[in-house]
Amino acid sequence: MEVPVWDSFWSWLATVEPLGGSLLEKAVNYTANHKELLGNYLLDGRCEISNNRAERCAKSYATGRKNFLFHDTVNRARSSAIIYSLVETAKANNLNVFQYLYTLLLYMPDYKQEPAGVEAMMPWNDFIKERCSKVMDTETETPENRGQIPL
Repeated sequence: MEVPVWDSFWSWLATVEPLGGSLLEKAVNYTANHKELLGNYLLDGRCEISNNRAERCAKSYATGRKNFLFHDTVNRARSSAIIYSLVETAKANNLNVFQYLYTLLLYMPDYKQEPAGVEAMMPWNDFIKERCSKVMDTETETPENRGQIPL
């Protein structure tokens, strides 16, 4: 589907004759010199043409940069990295981030030493998808009445 568009683009680019030293010449030369690299995403259907998704994931981290001035120890920096990783992984799996973190805090104390319990807390697990993709009543979901994780 995209290959014919690229073929047309490369044919057109070959006909462009920019003035020497112009910005257009720089752009044409850069593009022509990177033809193979620009088409790499076509080799794997999972790849995207742009890195917009990665940029959006990094944006939340970049906006918190000033907060990171307070990472005066390795443990604080590690804790922050863990939280950002959890949040971005929840987003990537289309989960409600608040509900995902709430569920982790609700269940993990009892299951953190059990590999099956940890696996049940992963964002791609059906238990988590069910709990964190819809609206959850946090008033009734408390440690006292939370139930068990299906292992």
